[in-house]
This record gives sequence, C-alpha cells and structure tokens, in this order.
Amino acid sequence: MQRREFLKRSAVLSTVTASAVLADGEKDDYKPQSNSLEPEFSVKDGKISLNDGHSVVFSMCHGCTTKCGIRLHVDDKNDKVLRCSGNPYHPLSNVHWANFDTSINDALLATTLSGEDEKRATVCARGAILPEMIDSPARILTPLKRVGKRGDGKWKSISFEQLVEEVVEGGDLFGEGHVDGLRAIYSDELIDSENPEYGTKRNQFLSFYLYDGRSDIVDRFVKKSFGTINHYSHGGICGGGFRVGGKITHNAKGFAHTKPDYENSKFVIYWGTSPSNGGNPFQKQAKMLSYARGTRDDFSYAVVDPSVTNAVKYASSDKGRWIAIKPGTDSALAMAMIRWIIENEKYATNYLIQPNLDQAKLAGEIHWCNATHLVIIEKGHKDYGKFALINNEWQVCSQDGKIQSYKVNEPAKLYYKGKILIDGKKVEVKSSMQLLKESAYKHSLDEYSKICGVSVEDIIWLCENFTKNGRQVSTNVHGGMMHTQAGMTTFAILCLNTLMGTYGYKGGNVNASAGTHEFLKGRYDLESFEGAYKPNGLNLSRSGKYYETSSEYKRKVAAGGSGYPSTQPWYPISMPLVNETLTSHKAGYPYKVKVFINYMTNVLYGQAGLERAVLDALKDSKNLPLFVGIDAFMNETNAYADYIVPDGVNLENWALPNSLWGTIAKTSVVRYPVVSSKQAKDKNGGVIDVEAFYIAVAKRLGLKGFGKNAFKDKDGNFMDLDVKEQYYAAALANLAFDGEGVKDISDEDKKLSKISRVMTKLDPYLKDEERTKVAHVLAKGGRYDSYESAYKGDKATVKVPAPTPASIYYEPLGGHRHSITGEYMPGVPSLMLPVASDGTPLEKFFPRSEWKYTVSSRKSNIQHFYTFVSPRLRAVHPSNFIRMAPDVASKQGIRSGDKVKVTTPYGAQVGEAFVTDGVASGVISIEHGFGHDEFGIRTHIVDGKPAFGIANLEKGVNHNKLGLLDPKRNGEFSLNDWLVGTCARQALPAKIRKIS
Repeated sequence: MQRREFLKRSAVLSTVTASAVLADGEKDDYKPQSNSLEPEFSVKDGKISLNDGHSVVFSMCHGCTTKCGIRLHVDDKNDKVLRCSGNPYHPLSNVHWANFDTSINDALLATTLSGEDEKRATVCARGAILPEMIDSPARILTPLKRVGKRGDGKWKSISFEQLVEEVVEGGDLFGEGHVDGLRAIYSDELIDSENPEYGTKRNQFLSFYLYDGRSDIVDRFVKKSFGTINHYSHGGICGGGFRVGGKITHNAKGFAHTKPDYENSKFVIYWGTSPSNGGNPFQKQAKMLSYARGTRDDFSYAVVDPSVTNAVKYASSDKGRWIAIKPGTDSALAMAMIRWIIENEKYATNYLIQPNLDQAKLAGEIHWCNATHLVIIEKGHKDYGKFALINNEWQVCSQDGKIQSYKVNEPAKLYYKGKILIDGKKVEVKSSMQLLKESAYKHSLDEYSKICGVSVEDIIWLCENFTKNGRQVSTNVHGGMMHTQAGMTTFAILCLNTLMGTYGYKGGNVNASAGTHEFLKGRYDLESFEGAYKPNGLNLSRSGKYYETSSEYKRKVAAGGSGYPSTQPWYPISMPLVNETLTSHKAGYPYKVKVFINYMTNVLYGQAGLERAVLDALKDSKNLPLFVGIDAFMNETNAYADYIVPDGVNLENWALPNSLWGTIAKTSVVRYPVVSSKQAKDKNGGVIDVEAFYIAVAKRLGLKGFGKNAFKDKDGNFMDLDVKEQYYAAALANLAFDGEGVKDISDEDKKLSKISRVMTKLDPYLKDEERTKVAHVLAKGGRYDSYESAYKGDKATVKVPAPTPASIYYEPLGGHRHSITGEYMPGVPSLMLPVASDGTPLEKFFPRSEWKYTVSSRKSNIQHFYTFVSPRLRAVHPSNFIRMAPDVASKQGIRSGDKVKVTTPYGAQVGEAFVTDGVASGVISIEHGFGHDEFGIRTHIVDGKPAFGIANLEKGVNHNKLGLLDPKRNGEFSLNDWLVGTCARQALPAKIRKIS
C-alpha cells in the first residue's frame, strides 16, 4: 500500500471510530459534546436511571455466526436502535460474566468506568453496526415474483397470499409451462422404483437454512411436517471438514467440536484459525488470548497459517509465534509432530495404555482412547481394517503378552503386531498405536519440513512446547482446513491432543459448547407431535450412508463386477453436504429435485467454484422448476429465484438458543423484536417473514405440527400454532423452567428492562406462573450458568465430546472402501496432499511448472459477507487486497498498489496488490467477505423502479470465484475433500500478473 493511501484510510478509520461516540463532528476532550448521542442511562450513588425516552435491551447478535450477547441503546420515541455494545451476562462478551441473578442495575454498573474491566462486555465491529442493517436501502420489504427470465433482476411485488398459493399449488406461473408446487411432491410415492433407497417424492424438496436462532420452526416444517431428507446448513462450505475430523477423533455420533480451555491453557496451537481474524467464537477467542498475554507469564501460543494475522503481531512476539506454512500441507506438519512425540516418548502413557473407561478412571484418568485396540490388517480377510473381535468384544494385548478383551481392567500394550486366533484361524493384527507409528514414520522430519515449508527447528519448537505443559495444552482447528484433505488433516492435528490426553482437563481441550438449557421440551413438547414424519432415504449429497448399501452397487456386483466406482463419490461419515446438492441435482445423480427453498444461505458466493459449475442450471427453469429465496437482502444465490420472501433483520426478529462455541458453562442466548419490523404485512396485519411463510404454507398444505392442535403442553392439552409468538412463548417457558428454573423477575429489573412492552406479545400464550420467569429470561437476553460452575478441581465440568474412546484408529474409515477407488481408506492419521476425487494428486493436472503459486483465503477481522451493506464497515475497510509474499511480487514485477490478475485453472479475479512479509513464500492470500455481485452492488428493477442498489460501492475480490472444479468429475462438480466431501477452497494452484 502506498503511504498516501495508508494515511487516507487511517484518517477514515479515526473518523469512523469517533462516530461511535459522536453523531458527527470532532471530539477534542472527554466532556460530552453538543452533537453526541444522549446516553441511555445515568448513574448516581450506584443506581442506574434510564434517561427519558431511552431503553437498554439485552439481546443476541447475528453479525456473524458466533451469537454473542449484545446490549442495545434504543430510542423509544423514534423506534430506532442507536448503539450496540456487549451484554455483561453473556460468556462470549466478557472474560468473566455476571451471574444470571445479578440485578440489571449491577450488571450495567460493571459496564461503566467504575466497573471491572473483565466484565465490561464488548462487541466486535460486526455487532456494532447491526443498527445500520435495519435501515439499509438494500433491504427487501415485500414479496417478489420474477418478471422475465431468471437472473434478469426484474421483479414485481405480489401479496403474501398469492406467494403462498403459488408456491404450494404450482401451475403455469411464468408462462413457461406447468410448474409443480410443494403439494405435488408431498407424496409417499418413490422417486425411483429401481433405487428405492432414494426415498419418496418428499425428498424432491431441497431446503437450505442458516442457524440464526429461528431455524427450529424451519426444521419443524421441513423435516417433521413435510418430511424431506434434503435439509442443509452451511457446514459443507464453511468448516464442515474440521467438524467431520472432530467426529473421527472422538468416535462420536455427531460432529464433535472441541476448543482449548482458553483461560487456563499454557500452550495453544491455533491451526487454520486465528483469534482476532476468524474462528468461532470470533470475539471471545481474541479476548481470551489478549487476557492471557497480558496477565499470565506461563502462557504462549503459535498460529499456523499461510498468512500472518492480528493474533501474532510484533507487540506480542514474546508470547506468540507465527508458523508460516504452505497451503494444503498441514498434515505434513501434524505428522512430523506425531513422529517426534512418538520417537521421543513424550506422549501421555498413562492415558494411552488404558483399554476401557473403567480402567482409565481406576488409573486416575477421566477419558480413554483406542490406542491399544487390535486391528485386523491381513489382506483378503473379510474384516480387514476392522477391530479384532472375539465374542463380540474388542481385543488388546496385556502388558504381559496375553490377548484378551478390552474390558479386562488392566493396562494394555501400546505397540503390538503379530497373529492372534480368531474363529480358529490365525489372523494378522496390529495395535492402533502401532499403525499410527508406522504412518508417521513413513517420512523423516526433514522430508515433512520440505513438504510443508516449516523448518525442522520450528517443528521441534512446537513439539517441545506442546509436550512440556502436561494436560494444559491444546490444538485449535477451524475453517482453514478446508482443502481436499480437511477431514484427515483435522484428525492428524487433533490426534496431538489425544496423544497428550488433554480432553476434559482444566487448561486442556474441552467440548466447545457446554450446551443450552432445554427449550424444545418440558412444559410444552415442541420436539415431537402426533403425525410427525421421520425423513428417510438418500440425500442429494450421498452423505451419511455407505455406497455398498445402494442398489447401484448391488447391480454392478450382480453383473460380475467389483461394484466400483460409484457414479459419483459417496461420503458415509459426513453431515449433509450443501456443496454437493446443486451440482448433484444438475447431474441427476442420485435424482433431481423440483422445489428449492433457500433461507439466508448464499452458496453461489460462498462455495468455491460453484458459480461456474451450476449457474446455467440455476437459470434454467426446466432444470430446476421452482426456486424460492428467503432473505432480508438480495444475495448472489437468491438473485436467480422465482420468488423472494422478505425477512426481518436481526434486531427485528425473535430467536432461540443455538449451541455456542467457546462457552464453558451452559448458555442460552435469546432475542426478541427490539424495533418494529419494516416488512410488508399480510391481509391480517401480520409481519411477513420466514416464520410466517412456513406457518402459512404448512396450514395450506394441511401439515401436522402447525395450525390447530399443533403441539401439547405437559398435561396433554393441545396448543395451536397459527402465529410465531405461540411457538416462541412455549419455547421460552421451557427454557425458563428447565432444571430448577429461574426466579421471577424483580420489580427493579422489570422497570429497567422495560420488558412489559414485549411481554404483551407473549402474554396471551403463557400461563400465569410462566410470565414472570419468561420475562426474567428475556430481560437479560437469555439464561446463563455461572462462571463458577465451569470447573471442578483440575477438570472442566463441560462434558467430554463423546463417551466413546478417542480415536487413534477410526474403523468407519479404515474398515471401508472408498466409493470411487474401491481401496480401503486410511484409518489412522496420514500424510495427505491435495488430490482429486479419485486420489490423483492435483499437481498431475496442474503442474507446478505452470501454476507456480498457491492461493489461500483468510478471514477478515472486520467484514463478514452478510455485513457488506454496512456503510460504517465499508468506511473503515472498503475493499480487500490481493496479498502476496515478496518472492511472488519480485518474480512477477509487482509492487503494492498495482492492479493485478490472479488466475487459477477455473477462474480469474482482478484486484489491488499488497506485498507483505506476512504471507508465506509462494502464496497469494485473499481476504473473505468482499467481491459481491449483489448486496447493493447490482441495482434490480421492482415494479419498474430501481431497487436494492447502493451507490459507490467498492466491490473487491471474491476468492471463491477462483475455486477449482474436479478434473476427475468432468469439471461439473466443485473440488471437494477426498474422504469427507466438504468444499475445497484452500491451496488452489494459481498464476498472477501485473495489469497496470
């Protein structure tokens, strides 16, 4: 960046920062200015007094997906939110949060100058600008129907009633021929009688959704009332690879997510995630890292990333170290560390040698792993790759050499290889730890170093620091793993925690969420209802099921073949993969869908390579007959919809708890409408939003779980669900009464929170004894267990991710074949480099001699893709750069400020160069959150008038337009993880040249 440009942007930053305090103008001292916002409250003698016409509301943020607690300054007279800051009760907004029973008066005092710094309650830049989202000119406020072809950006306003009727009933909706609505596919007829495992026509409804606190009503409609299997969140394009890696590591049914116990760890390796830039929880990680750096001499950390981040600047160099790594080579560094730890016997022996949980507890451990369990490795054996079973019990070798059941309460040998008797025959086996050792020993430290670009000295420094602090160490992983080997790489990185036995210890690796209080059952049963449907069949992404169960495989075997390869890859251990849906629909494998409803999800922007793969299919109404978008803003995906349902913006909406990552005590954050919704109303005066849409559609279809007698209370009485407040009232009552329940709200808290205003919306649907407790929860923005409840001695009270043993070996991979190659998959952490879907190294398709550089994406410390419409954030950070290492710039004759073009085999982007030592050699780094084609960039036409455009927006660069298509799938599918199927957006081969 040129000095002049740097000074100009610094001046903008200073001005915008001041604008958080001043309405406009400059501030020259600490005295209130005539143009500053009037404070929401004043303090006298330790008592808070609300200023006339002002309110303080505690709520839930949705500036990103972290769900921090926020504190809102509301102008009651003008129905506007003036300012957003942190909620002192919420664990993600503080170092140490206020106990739930603390009065609102005392909690607010803690946020003032007289309060404790660690309880002052902060919010990040994304949360601070939430009020701007409400009044954005880019908002969609009325139901829209396309005019002309899909994607032309021309619309007409229609009534809510017409919208619901046409989506449900279908018809010749656009003069292009008949279109099936939801009613036509609400059927138990099979999609394909030759492949009955595909399920019924209900599965031809494709649903995308976002966890924003309102997804419970969406889930109720999509899965339980309508009954489709095709319901997808963003995991496949966000951090799904690391989540599957967590499932592997913990042998969990679900997708285990662990985090360091930030406050008490002595050494943390942030790997593919960085406090202050990304990861989840975004703000809390940064806060706890800063707190540890400033208050503890026994804490240090490393950030493994191709790009330097705010977490490891020079000022913190005595505590933190940046480990610059080549994109896509993380498994090489992890395997090098595993080798060093095994070679030097620095692992937690007492933890690893315990073969079952009871024995582990007898030995003083709180968890266990399968390091000693024996695996069948005899080629041709019917159970190759599976754990050896005798009498249906896993086998181990005792310390004195006896083969016995893992249930015997004594330590077992870590390393074993030999033959054991199974069903009267000798079968070759090895222990899990032996297999891990052999995998790690395939390469030397020097070889691993050359692969990943991390020096042997740095590898050893990492190992020594990771192994000298007992159980108070942890690796922390997130979306930076999203390359073609995300799942296996995460398994390798998390295996370092397993080797040290850190799970569940104070300062170790703990479950990322302590969970929420129960809100779907208790006083009201919102979890089940009479006539609820259980989705079944095969989802579009072919995840969660083994290929060998399919009719396709059986037909191929019956015809004399091996059954392999499958037509497209299957991903048996993965969650539903949003990144595989539209490409699979286009290809018609396993089948096509007829109705697509997209709620706040933006795959065309957020999925690497997808636009190139499916844009033609999205535009073709014959290929995808009906497409409905639901959002407050026009995003890149919904721009191709047939209909748009307007939705509320954050502070206008209700919201229920989701699991929050990084919380060590049970946390249930909620939201209620703080200001009036701006969307149009239906004929009955109800606000049009996602809940109103799904309730109306369900009632028109006559679905169970909505309308009359939708659910029951604890006494078996039926309750109706005609408006969203009926659902939220029941859920909030469950939340308030869970366990011992909360106390009734005090008169003082009721007065300070002005909660009576919102309670008028819920009172008709609550019982007398419920109102004061629900009011207490809403007044504090949720319900929170205390900080003191988080630990018991040297252990964290949050549960270990799964009661099952941590994996050194993972049988669901190692004991099964890859659906494309027909070869057994690796069951232990292994070195894996970027590959295509059949395991062919990407370098064979895109040789390094031609594609000399590698593209890596990085998270912004300021911008989120959904907050792009904020003028304040754009003023601070209007665009992104194409960052590159000095060696890249030198070879290409590029200087900071030059316009450059980055090209990959399937895409190109033009942007401004920024040359920096903060990028690893040979790497090009692009910040996420920019490069939009919608969100105010494009002006649409609604009823013949311009709409949704914002003048003078800088667009920037979208790294996902550089994404690769899989060369082994005819270039029709985006490149995915070879084992678990998540989208590969990192480690892309690239060229770069100067344009001007």
